[in-house]
Amino acid sequence: MNKTYFLMAAVGALSVQAHAERLPVDTTAQLKLGLNLSHSNDAYKSDSALAVAPHGFYDNHRWYIEGGEAGYYPYKDNQHHARLGIAYDGTSFDPDDAHLDIKGLDERKASVMAHASYMYVSPIGGFKAKIATDALSRHDGTVVTLSHISRFKKDKFTIYPSFGVAWQDKHYNNYYYGVSAGESVRTGVSEYKAGDGISPFASVMVNYDMNDRISVFANQRIEWLSSAQKDSPMTDDKLASTTRLGVSYQF
Repeated sequence: MNKTYFLMAAVGALSVQAHAERLPVDTTAQLKLGLNLSHSNDAYKSDSALAVAPHGFYDNHRWYIEGGEAGYYPYKDNQHHARLGIAYDGTSFDPDDAHLDIKGLDERKASVMAHASYMYVSPIGGFKAKIATDALSRHDGTVVTLSHISRFKKDKFTIYPSFGVAWQDKHYNNYYYGVSAGESVRTGVSEYKAGDGISPFASVMVNYDMNDRISVFANQRIEWLSSAQKDSPMTDDKLASTTRLGVSYQF
């Protein structure tokens, strides 16, 4: 949590320093709401998961909603975007879907992450740094992400490719990939304590505006597991992937 507080203080300092230059509130900003269907494979020795979830999109230069994330801009201009917010982290493990010996392990639940981020918008895309920590005390872990985000628009299509690396600390990794001594005794699965690690990732989202109100999108994300994650007896792959299809309505 100390890392998050430090970055929040830095974001606040930027806001105070450049407050006079920030973008005005966009009074024409419109809200988009919708549903998406996701197919996820978290590299566990288990069946892939299907889920339906709501999402939203809104940005008036003070408040924003972006998919499963929402928050506030302490500062935003044409080049500098500072954010504070919360986001849903869907990483989870359901023993009912697991295979063989890991069926007896404990459930790992999804969580909500509180975060602070800064993005510099350049002629070649946005460079973003983000730090997030567990807001529900599921694992008390911290994740730091460095990424590059682009935007390409042609007619009714908009494409958003991105890539980067995520560092997950030992608390995060041990909750989702570790095996406790008690679980090992109960199931016979080897005890495993996961340390921190770095996971590269890449994603692309394609949005199509069907008309002035309705749009549809497809998103594909691939993450290469860190050695701390792929060495876990819970996993049998080095890749985690999520495919998401969605529809949005603009009010």
